[in-house]
Amino acid sequence: MAERTHTSRLASYKNAGHGATELRRKRAELSVTLRKQARDEQLLKRRAMSPEAGEVLDTEKLMTPAEIVQGLKSVDLAVKTAAARAGRRMLSREQNPPISVMVNAGVIKPLVDALDRDECQDLQFEAAWALTNIASGTHEHTMAVINGGAIPKLVSLLARGGVVGEQSAWALGNIAGDGAAPRDAVLAHGALPALLPHLTPTTAPSQLRTAAWTYSNFCRNKNPLVKFELVAPALPYVSELLTVADQEVLADTCWALSYLTDGPNERIEEVQNTKHLLPRLVKLLQHKSPAVRTPALRAVGNMLTGSDVQTDRCLEAGCLDHLVALMHCGKPSLVKEAAWAVSNVLAGTQTQIQMAVDKGLLQHLVSVLTTEDIKCQKEAAWAITNLCLGGTPGQLDALISAGFLEPYCAILASPDQRAVTVVLDGLTQLMKAAAEFGQVEPLCIKLEEIGALDRIESLQEHENEQIYKKALHILDNYFVDQEDRNTQPQESADVYQFAPTEADGNINF
Repeated sequence: MAERTHTSRLASYKNAGHGATELRRKRAELSVTLRKQARDEQLLKRRAMSPEAGEVLDTEKLMTPAEIVQGLKSVDLAVKTAAARAGRRMLSREQNPPISVMVNAGVIKPLVDALDRDECQDLQFEAAWALTNIASGTHEHTMAVINGGAIPKLVSLLARGGVVGEQSAWALGNIAGDGAAPRDAVLAHGALPALLPHLTPTTAPSQLRTAAWTYSNFCRNKNPLVKFELVAPALPYVSELLTVADQEVLADTCWALSYLTDGPNERIEEVQNTKHLLPRLVKLLQHKSPAVRTPALRAVGNMLTGSDVQTDRCLEAGCLDHLVALMHCGKPSLVKEAAWAVSNVLAGTQTQIQMAVDKGLLQHLVSVLTTEDIKCQKEAAWAITNLCLGGTPGQLDALISAGFLEPYCAILASPDQRAVTVVLDGLTQLMKAAAEFGQVEPLCIKLEEIGALDRIESLQEHENEQIYKKALHILDNYFVDQEDRNTQPQESADVYQFAPTEADGNINF
């Protein structure tokens, strides 16, 4: 199991010499954890609460679900509207709304029928609100709304705008947020074209917040991913929304971009090529609110898993400066994501790696290794391992100069088996480079001085087969006595160097 997991992560890399899509890691491993976090950061579904709770008339307090259904079937519009309002209020209870009771009482069909009553917008509004709250429940509740025929009617009302249109957008957002199949059903009925006029900076604030959140749910959910052509027409609107001041709108717009970029490079390409979008998104990495920075970082991080050209665009937009700041922001979830993003830069070309080195990112990675929790440390370790795999001798020298070795090797004592495996991979690559430049002995001495040798030796007894095999490989190939020492390292003032004759190839221990 451990071997299979580690192999799958390595296989999702991209760079020369390490497989077809090596080194840049897609988000598969983190996705489950991140989706759970996202429930707090961005709700899949939202239930509309009644602002007038506690002010319900006595006649409405006494209405049972059966009486509400009966009232909804009345030919009297006033009676029908009062019943819809009573039902909406019952479904808007803060604690334990009786959604199942209402569905079982047969409320959905008359509510859906009420959406057709254009002569009474109050009735349409109450019905749409009640359906919104039913769709905020379980998958079964949402499917009952879908099977009741609500989607095409809600899309029609959305296209008309106004308060009824806003409430219809909310209902459609709840339905789409239930999963891939409900999302696709909403989009198949033309919900995006109906929503687009609401996705503008000039839209009333309340309606714009609802529209942005609804669009994010149109882009959400995997297995399968949303058909890109069904949501891509909104990208120019999305680019404009990145300029508004409203934090809720910014957050939900960035969440939408994080979903759209979490997939094939072709999607990243279209997002990046949307006019003004990328620089506006990168700028939001410095937004004051973590609720905005988190999805913005996730979207940029997803782009950094793309092609070298796509990574270059992010670097040219100035993302590295923001990643440095995020690695010191004090919020562990953001530190972890920033280190993950940096790891994908360091999995890129040597030119991209050099840009990160020139920005001082190596020292900041060492800081994360030294001060953050194991989840953050593991992402920083991945970044360093990536540099070990693809960096030049000069870049390895910069890494060693940053003082990475001791905190990096300290992870060998971690109970996190993946983190241990990552560090062993990096050490193996570092030892290979040391052998190439006649630096094995000083590196071995340094590893012994910092206690890493003891840790590697102890890993020979590890229960994980891959870990003990990797540890054994290092010990057998680099820590055994060598009778033939034809290549002695050059020594100058107690400093050993890799490739000391190359201008860019000095690696000092």
